[in-house]
Amino acid sequence: MNNKLEKLISYFFFVFVALFWGLSFLIIKETLAELNTYEVLAARWGISAAAYILAAVLGIVKVRFKGKNLKGLLLLVMCQPCCYSLFECLGVDKTTATESSILIAAVPIIVIVEEFLILKKVPVKMAIIGVLIGFSGVVLSILPGAADSDSSQIIGYICLLIAITVGAYYNMGVSLNSDQFSVIEISFAMSVSGGIFFNILNLVMGNGLHPYKVFLQGGPVTWQLLFLGLGCGVLCYAMYNYNLDKISSTVASCIQTNSINVVGVVAGIMVLHEPWGWYTVIGVTLTVAGIVICALSGDKKKTLTTTS
Repeated sequence: MNNKLEKLISYFFFVFVALFWGLSFLIIKETLAELNTYEVLAARWGISAAAYILAAVLGIVKVRFKGKNLKGLLLLVMCQPCCYSLFECLGVDKTTATESSILIAAVPIIVIVEEFLILKKVPVKMAIIGVLIGFSGVVLSILPGAADSDSSQIIGYICLLIAITVGAYYNMGVSLNSDQFSVIEISFAMSVSGGIFFNILNLVMGNGLHPYKVFLQGGPVTWQLLFLGLGCGVLCYAMYNYNLDKISSTVASCIQTNSINVVGVVAGIMVLHEPWGWYTVIGVTLTVAGIVICALSGDKKKTLTTTS
């Protein structure tokens, strides 16, 4: 596959993932009206795991783990989706949407720090500039809404800091494990581990099979969970893992995180009729500028893998 085609595929995947993950905030908000956090996580990852297992049984996807070093992969799937999704939900529940959005948008910055500390990799200056401009755009887009915030839950900040720390390692870990495991194998392991982890957690929380009973009843919740499980889980993570395998994790996380925030802001204005102003326009413009700068930075994946 030539370089130009690979770039086109990557950019298409970035747009697809941004649309689905950006809209997922609205879908989750609707689903939480019927199910609690643990039920949503259990059903979402349960559906994703079931889809991958069925695809493997039917031979649609090929996975092979025998004879491979599973330690790195186990650490990766414990980070994402297990720890990240759990601490993100707990953090979002304890903080305002503004606070959680700003902290989650800091993932590319944490990626830079972790790559420097663990891999001794110094990203190109243009990538750093792109990350900082994109982050400033996110802050400007949503910070004025903090005027209505009364949250001071320290535990929420701690949960979100844990989430973005393990989330940043996941961005780096996919590249580190791509020499042994294919994109599909990593995505398969993530979905199955998430399905097992969150369904056990859901049972421990005393919810039983309630989310699946609601799912089988049909109606909006069924389609919402399918969107989250199949769209955001199976398709989006496979696409994002592909990009992490092809592009520097700093650049990939910057493009993806900022594009998700752009979709989220626009969807919030158009669907939920959230307030916006001049700061929103400037913020989104800066965020898009950060995405473009990162995409043009030339910070290739090979600069990361040579140090592993």
